[in-house]
Amino acid sequence: MLKRAFTLIELLVVIAIIAILAAILFPVFAQAKLAAKKTSSLSNVKQIALAEIMYMADYDDNFVLYLSGRYANLGCPTTTGCADGLSSPSHGWVTLTQPYIKSLAMMVDPGVGDTANVFGSGPNSWYRNWNRLPYYGYNYMFLSPFWQCDTSLSRSQSQASKPAETVMFTTSQGFTTNPNGGWFGSNAPGAWPVIAPAPNACIWWDGTQGSGNWSANNGTVGKITSSTRTKVYGGANVAWVDGHAKFMKDSALAAGTDYDSATYTNANHGAVVTDVTKYYWTLDGTLNDLSL
Repeated sequence: MLKRAFTLIELLVVIAIIAILAAILFPVFAQAKLAAKKTSSLSNVKQIALAEIMYMADYDDNFVLYLSGRYANLGCPTTTGCADGLSSPSHGWVTLTQPYIKSLAMMVDPGVGDTANVFGSGPNSWYRNWNRLPYYGYNYMFLSPFWQCDTSLSRSQSQASKPAETVMFTTSQGFTTNPNGGWFGSNAPGAWPVIAPAPNACIWWDGTQGSGNWSANNGTVGKITSSTRTKVYGGANVAWVDGHAKFMKDSALAAGTDYDSATYTNANHGAVVTDVTKYYWTLDGTLNDLSL
């Protein structure tokens, strides 16, 4: 009995069908993979928030310090050679919360990965980089103000007017200079004009108009569009003062500001706060948090 083989046309048809199915399914697989990373990132920021809450329980309900000493000494891992000539190495919130987390790997956003290789090897790299370059930033401006651009103060959780609606941590990025890396502080949207009247509190700036990092890797943070920014989630994973965590779109996280219509070329370098009652970043419900 003769066995009939596939003809060339039949083989081509089968290959074409497989190609079509692959074209349909691969994006679905990619989306599913990204969704898993987004969920893992949300878990990370949730665990960081819980570590902060445990820290506060041990420190009279005070938020963890953004910096425990001078910023100049943040890269000083030993008791010698510090920038001020004293034996006073500084610690960021990452180091201060580690006893409650015990996992530095949690500081990398799985949706981004260490693409910038900021946690590479080398002398003291764990200390210098993990202190400054986690992929989750602290709402330092309102919870632990950057005092005189050198150290920080701590606020009390008892001052929170809306704990469930006050940002504590967000996925962050290294401003425009290192958009695929992270930074340990998240600038609050619309914060430029808030910080200006404050006599002692400072805000991070990388020298670029509109630079900001309150929502990581979204392509339009601070109303700057750049091909060097990697669009990952289209929003930010956020942990709140009461300890819960959820994903927020940029426009939602910037509620109470004119973020959707602002331009980075204005005098305020981006958005301004227009309705403080809808603003998620202030601790006491006013813009006087920094008037210290």
